[in-house]
Amino acid sequence: MQLKYKLSVVAFLAANSLCADDTVSISMMSYNENDNRVDIKAPAITVNKDFGTDYALSAGVVYDAVSGASPNFVDTNSGASAYSRGNTTQANVKKTNVKFEEKRTAINAILTTRFDNRDELKSGFNFSSESDYYSMELSQDYLHYLDDNHNQSLSFGLSGQTNQILVYCKNNSKCDTNSGASEKFNSNNYKASIGFSQVIDKSSIVNSSLSFVNESGYLTNPYLNVVRNYNTAPEVTNENRPQKRTGYGVFVKYLKIFDKFSSNISYRYYGDNWHINSHTIDTNGYYEFGKLTIGAGVRHYKQSKAKFYSGLVDYFTNQKYASSDERLSDFDATTYKVMVDYRLTNSINLNLTADYYDQSTGLKATTFMSGIKYKF
Repeated sequence: MQLKYKLSVVAFLAANSLCADDTVSISMMSYNENDNRVDIKAPAITVNKDFGTDYALSAGVVYDAVSGASPNFVDTNSGASAYSRGNTTQANVKKTNVKFEEKRTAINAILTTRFDNRDELKSGFNFSSESDYYSMELSQDYLHYLDDNHNQSLSFGLSGQTNQILVYCKNNSKCDTNSGASEKFNSNNYKASIGFSQVIDKSSIVNSSLSFVNESGYLTNPYLNVVRNYNTAPEVTNENRPQKRTGYGVFVKYLKIFDKFSSNISYRYYGDNWHINSHTIDTNGYYEFGKLTIGAGVRHYKQSKAKFYSGLVDYFTNQKYASSDERLSDFDATTYKVMVDYRLTNSINLNLTADYYDQSTGLKATTFMSGIKYKF
């Protein structure tokens, strides 16, 4: 069901790959939304290994088991299904939580190559598989130091992702709705970025980057509906999004160390031709008490709505593009974060993180992740 959650395997494994030691990490993530909307259980394992001084490999796998109910417009006359349509009347149109279940397996690998001048090339591979969605991504990131002391650096990144979406056609105008057969559609995602890093002094550093994203192909969610012509002849039908999307982002991050306390603050801006603009401010602090490290942070996110979005039941008529997906609406959200890491031995660390997410649309979610890391 196209599990594009912010708690994705790519983000999780990328965070673990930053470790310079040879390690094995095992974790379990639990994610829950209010009103029993979504429940995710995701065990994962990541291995980081240096091969001499010139090569390092980070690889991992995560398995998502997802269940819940997603808010959607349905025609109750033909059953509370996201994919069926009947003789619709106003009384039959209802927005309700439609149940779903999905499982996903995803793998990730990043090979780091260090050259004689200690510049670094990271070559990445990601693959994700669901019953109706397959995704593969290749990436290259090059880090170039501008001085002998490695106080300044430039980074360049390129990535390409191809996706295959299986669409059940009973309620989708893109398909042969008479036969109800399923069809496969494709989408592509390309991203380019350039970054700059500057060491300010022995205890602080600043990072910044610019990024550009281009998406094309089937970008519609085949499971989400809109209501058209509600006041005349109501029709519950699949949403329709443009087949192209271009966006850009600006990112700045400042890190500071005060003896046993460290902190960082970052800002990100994103804008695209769907008229979505977003701002993200993220702050985190960590304190070390001997073998125990504790941390806390707050992340605030705000975005404007897509130009073809409406959550109203009586808004859409003959517009070409239409979506009632609240993820494309204007909203703001705050995430509160805490973490604990305990060094059990010189080789074993235990860790626990907890996040609470509060969105202005009424969505609330909690995330817990526990894990163990072994250095070998």
